[in-house]
Parts: sequence; C-alpha cells; structure tokens
Amino acid sequence: MRQTNDGYIFFDKNDILEYVKNRPPLLMIDEAYVKPGEEVYSEKTLTEDEWYFPCHFPGNPMMPGVLQLESMFNSAALIIKSIDGNKDKTTNISHISNVNYKKHIRPGERIRIAVKVNRFRRGLGFMHGEITVNEEICCEADFILVVLDDVMRVKED
Repeated sequence: MRQTNDGYIFFDKNDILEYVKNRPPLLMIDEAYVKPGEEVYSEKTLTEDEWYFPCHFPGNPMMPGVLQLESMFNSAALIIKSIDGNKDKTTNISHISNVNYKKHIRPGERIRIAVKVNRFRRGLGFMHGEITVNEEICCEADFILVVLDDVMRVKED
C-alpha cells in the first residue's frame, strides 16, 4: 500500500488480499484507490481465461451480473476496512436495490468500479456503486454494507 498525494491509498493485489476475505476466483478486483470511509475506484482486467466465460454463455461470453455486483462489494469492503482499526472486521452485504444492468461486459475489457459511501453510521454503510467500461456505465446498484462487529456491539449496548 502507498499513500497518494490526494489522500487516497493505492492497493495492489497483495494489499487487497490482506484486507478482503474473498480469494480467487471470487476476488473480483486487481487494484484500488481508496479514500477510507468515503470512496473507492478499483479496476479489473477480464481475460479470456476467466472461469465463468465458457459457461456464461457459450459463443456469447459475458460477465455474470452477480459477479459484477461482487466486484462492487469487494471494493466497498476496502472503503470500510481501510479505516484505522477496521482491517480485521467482518463485512457483509445486507441489502441490494436499484440494480440496473445497461451493457454487457466482455472478455478482454477492463472494468472500473466506483463505490461511494452515502452514509456510514453504527456499522451500516449505505453505498452506491457503478461499473464502467470505457466510461460507459454497465451496471449500477445501491446497497448496504454491514460491519458485523460494530452492529453486534450496538445491539449489546
């Protein structure tokens, strides 16, 4: 990890593996620029060899929608887990809404994932994510990321 001049932290693949519990093939990001507690811009290059392309769909390969969402969720976890003291906390997604798929994502394309925190309070992060290819929106969604350790502590209080 390295701090950038504009307040972001750059995560390469090894750094991401330290913070996100997903492992390949369900780790859906290659690198990320994170402003802890606020936003993330991450990327993944989709190779012809991705495990899902041969079966989704033969002769017409495209990235499954659920994996597009997973790339947003991987990215969102970095926003919260990069806050001091949160690295080892467990995060989950509890709600997804307003999902729109606008364009198929194909082998060889580089996706850019942008996730912003609209509100974060008491272990709940209300977020909006978008995936673009060549600056064209392919997918967008609103979701709630839950920091289980913090929500459980609130319940006990």
